[in-house]
Amino acid sequence: MKAINNCTVITDKNQKELYSHVEPLFPCTVYTTNFASRVSSEIPWHWHQDLELILVTEGKLLIDLGKTSFILEKGQLLFLNTSVLHFMKQASSQNCTAITIVFDAELISGHAESIYKKQYILPLLTCHNLHYIIFSSETAWQKKCIDCFQKACTLFVEETPAFLFAIREQLSYICYEIVENCQSELTAPSVYPTVEYQRIKQLLEYIHTHYHEAISLKTLSTAVNISQRECFRCFQTILHTTPMAYIIKYRISTALSLLQNTTLSITEIALSTGFNSSSYFSKIFREHMKVSPFHYRKNNKKK
Repeated sequence: MKAINNCTVITDKNQKELYSHVEPLFPCTVYTTNFASRVSSEIPWHWHQDLELILVTEGKLLIDLGKTSFILEKGQLLFLNTSVLHFMKQASSQNCTAITIVFDAELISGHAESIYKKQYILPLLTCHNLHYIIFSSETAWQKKCIDCFQKACTLFVEETPAFLFAIREQLSYICYEIVENCQSELTAPSVYPTVEYQRIKQLLEYIHTHYHEAISLKTLSTAVNISQRECFRCFQTILHTTPMAYIIKYRISTALSLLQNTTLSITEIALSTGFNSSSYFSKIFREHMKVSPFHYRKNNKKK
């Protein structure tokens, strides 16, 4: 199997990430990310049902989960639980690179009625107190998890005999260490602000469905039956941006994919992503990407 270079985050209307694993019968994918090549050196807000492990290999990475944000240092590993809305960005002027494994929890637990699923994996997946874990080599059990992650990445590329067994073994051991060492979090009452996060997902759903149309703060707030003030507050509190700034950045991200993967003209791309003219689109695109749409397409066109 091959690791994917600079995996593009594509989401459905609910901001849920859409991608296909390299081998559908083995739902596990490894990919590398060079943040310097992305819009504003970031991966936009998204979520997915798969579990995710991210190791920073160069630089520093800002992780934002809404009301919680932190910086991952080189060598640190991050565990993200299922369905956690998250955002990533290069944290300094130094370029940041990372390697990621995303995998379906059923790869570890087996069928839905297995004792592994019921006794260990399901409590982990439904634990709002364990949305993330930062692994550092200074803590013995966490260092073991980092080692297992690195072994899994190596196995994924080298394809040694029976390597799929070995990858599952490494990921299973990481899950074992989490369950074994995080019992207090797994058994504690949840303090997760569910209503606020559901509301922001509704707002994102509307944007991802209607980004090609004219969207105002009024139309956005009306669509989810909240006031304009509450709409603005949700974006500021959880996503740390304004609704309009988010919409523009999402439109630019969509335009990047069209520039790379289609033969649509610059004007057609501008209009299909919600910009009212190619000149305005080019101006905003240059502000975000430091290059014109024409030169971005020339340098990044996929063959």
